[in-house]
Amino acid sequence: MIAFRKILAITVISVSTAFIAPAAHAQNISGVSGADVKPGDNTFEYRAGFSPANDGREEGFAHRFSFQHAFDDRWRARVILLQSERGGAALKTRSISVEVMNQFVESENSGGWDSAIRVDGLIPAEHNRPGHVRAAWINGFDLGDDWAARANVYVGKEIGDLAKDGLTLATREEITYAYHGVKIGAQLFDKYNTTAHIGSFDSQTHQIGPVLKGKLSKHLKYETSALFGLSAAASDVDLRFFVSYSL
Repeated sequence: MIAFRKILAITVISVSTAFIAPAAHAQNISGVSGADVKPGDNTFEYRAGFSPANDGREEGFAHRFSFQHAFDDRWRARVILLQSERGGAALKTRSISVEVMNQFVESENSGGWDSAIRVDGLIPAEHNRPGHVRAAWINGFDLGDDWAARANVYVGKEIGDLAKDGLTLATREEITYAYHGVKIGAQLFDKYNTTAHIGSFDSQTHQIGPVLKGKLSKHLKYETSALFGLSAAASDVDLRFFVSYSL
């Protein structure tokens, strides 16, 4: 059964890396989401990310506030407020997002595989930015021997002012090892141009880096990570810190 879970995880991660997504110009404070919905979950989360000046880009800072609520063991919703700035300018509110997720595969019944479908809607707070709707396939795998993996695939469409042609697609992957109460691992974020204009590898955004996760108390969790650019369009480094509090 452990061998099956590993094969399934590798297959999903391999398939997901074949998809494409639009290049991002802001620092990355996205996570690699898990698929497990826990009934009664009410969680506040704060995320912050900092990008030092590099390759002609000014330093940047972004942070977001979110709250999520699980209606039962299958359905969960989240609301997100995002703010960012570059070059030391004043923080501006960039968007408000709503996410609704449905878990349709439970690890208890599938040998360690959780899977969910999520629908996201982003409303821009500025007139010169497009909105975004997308669907996500979220997967988590218990690989045994304290190993775990996640693989996410996103398919979306920009709408409104300055919307890009074609579909937006994205993938994120993570593998972690639990060691003395913390999880140590690596994350991979692959973003490309739209299906209407894929472009070269260096015009796409590819990032990889280490991640450390743990609990500070029964209700308080943290995650810290760094992402390093693999392509010219990616930021050289994004430093990130997430903290969440469950009621």
